[in-house]
Amino acid sequence: MTDRDLALRLAAASDVIRAAGRRAAALSGDREKLGVESKGLQDLVSVADKEAEALIRGRLGALFPGDGFLGEEEGGEISERMWVIDPIDGTANFVRGIPYWCSVIAYVVEGRTELALTYDAVHDQLFTARRGHGAFRDGRPIRASAVASGEEACIGLSYTYKTPPAVYGELVGNLLAEKVDHRRLGSSALTLCHVADGRLDGLVCPSCSSWDVIAGLLTVEEAGGRATDYTDGATLLDRRAVAAAAPGIAPLIERASGIPMARR
Repeated sequence: MTDRDLALRLAAASDVIRAAGRRAAALSGDREKLGVESKGLQDLVSVADKEAEALIRGRLGALFPGDGFLGEEEGGEISERMWVIDPIDGTANFVRGIPYWCSVIAYVVEGRTELALTYDAVHDQLFTARRGHGAFRDGRPIRASAVASGEEACIGLSYTYKTPPAVYGELVGNLLAEKVDHRRLGSSALTLCHVADGRLDGLVCPSCSSWDVIAGLLTVEEAGGRATDYTDGATLLDRRAVAAAAPGIAPLIERASGIPMARR
């Protein structure tokens, strides 16, 4: 895959993710039109999720017919070159009209994330990253924070009922012991972009899917932070624990969470 191939895909996906996010935003909070269904305990899906993923697959598939797809709503399989999609990360917020959700696209080549796009339609902000080329918000470079101690830090946490409550409770206790403040905002993907942008200082997710986090993990790395390598010991079809952090507190977050991050 050439630099030009990746640049073309990044440009095309930027247009597609904006279109998908804006279409979804028009329905946010309208439960009558959203047709909300439950996929599991506190795990929702809406018409907007399905329509947004179909839009992304349709447009990118037409432009790049040799690429594969893996998505939260329509599934897929591992292929050499593939798009990994979460049409709405933070669906529980989205259906309630809470303005913290996003659309996510990652491009993976031979198991390695090369492109990352996260679109916050509520605030019309597009976060992008390309491996080796940096991380950006609306085309402007972003950097992880310079925080250097737990007392200064505020991180995001992610929780689903696939994680035993005791595990989450222990994590919170460990963070409090390190004097680290925390927030549970409801979208791991958007939280990771806010780590990359220096608004938050880290994220810990005890159990997540690849489409939730691989775009954000690359964005954090390209912004100078540290993050778990998702495919180290797992495939993109597996759930796993991940963490990301500003470099100054990465060892602390690893210690508190027990989740390793890749060395830079």
